[in-house]
Amino acid sequence: MKKVSFYVTGNVQDVMFRQTFIRGAQKRKIRGGATNDPKNHQLVHCSLAGEESVVEEMLSKLQEGKPLNSWNAQVDELHYHEQFIEFSDHQVTTDNVNDYHWSPSVIFYL
Repeated sequence: MKKVSFYVTGNVQDVMFRQTFIRGAQKRKIRGGATNDPKNHQLVHCSLAGEESVVEEMLSKLQEGKPLNSWNAQVDELHYHEQFIEFSDHQVTTDNVNDYHWSPSVIFYL
């Protein structure tokens, strides 16, 4: 089991990045959490936990520099946190993602 927390910069707020990230984790049957940084609109804090190879694959996909959804969410850089951010400390998680009202027009590529 691998647990990792990191932050991403790029086109990651107001483009359905958090939902895309969480749906990508759900698709891979791993846990995820994401939180927008209130002071920097180009930064989102994230956590993943699950089978090591699956977590590594998702991290690799995030870093490809390609659009992650049809709203052009895209990661420019990924930086690891020293401490793991617990899922309960994130705004959106694989446990609560369905509690949010998301735009139905987004198509996920992640």
